[in-house]
Amino acid sequence: MARWTRREMTNGASLCLELAAGLLENGAETSRVEETVRMAGQAMGIEVEAMVHPTGITVGFGDGEVITRVARIRERTINLSKVAELNRLSRSMHDEKINIAEVRDRIRQVREQPSPYGPGLEFVATATTCCCLTLVSGGGFGEALTAMLAGCLTSLLLKGFSATFPTFLSLFGAGFLSSFVGLVAHHYAGLDVEPVVVGSLLYLMPGLAFVSAMRDLMAGELVAGNARLAEAVVVTLGMASGVLACLGFAVRMGVST
Repeated sequence: MARWTRREMTNGASLCLELAAGLLENGAETSRVEETVRMAGQAMGIEVEAMVHPTGITVGFGDGEVITRVARIRERTINLSKVAELNRLSRSMHDEKINIAEVRDRIRQVREQPSPYGPGLEFVATATTCCCLTLVSGGGFGEALTAMLAGCLTSLLLKGFSATFPTFLSLFGAGFLSSFVGLVAHHYAGLDVEPVVVGSLLYLMPGLAFVSAMRDLMAGELVAGNARLAEAVVVTLGMASGVLACLGFAVRMGVST
């Protein structure tokens, strides 16, 4: 496209912004998002720059007259299949004649695609994971069953919180609930609390966030890397604080742990 009209530039900027938002909200590293946006600009034959951090995106589209678009990312999850699909779409832009409207529709379809796993299957996966983690951490069959229950309850609790609810408080509640279930099982059935708590909370640990933070820091993305690292720390501290609060309360009440 030799010369861009104002409307075409606006649509192109929106395409890049939607592509970046789709990648970031599904767990892609910030460096990958910025690189993908630049590649999309190359495919369209125009310069594009992106500034990405975990909760926001700024895209500058154009060579002389620049169109700038900003997006706030409020909800983030881990869906690597959508990341792979959007990466595949961005690469196909180099091989196919680009129709901006069609590409935007395809990006929107990927972003709005519902999860192929229903709530029932997610709970089964959570319960199975908690059971295995409890057995690995030294628990027995009783502790594994209790951790399955605690893991499903914490998962249900976290799903009940809205996206605007503070992450620290929601994870504090998850840690407190998991410890409470372990204490009840210890009091009435003589089960060990530690394997129950470890098994029911370990699946929530921010391993991918920590790896992404290290990846961003090594790539020179200092703002994004430190932000992701802080997020991983907040998640860990939230759960740990909930566990300590529940166990401390139990000790004060004279309950043996």
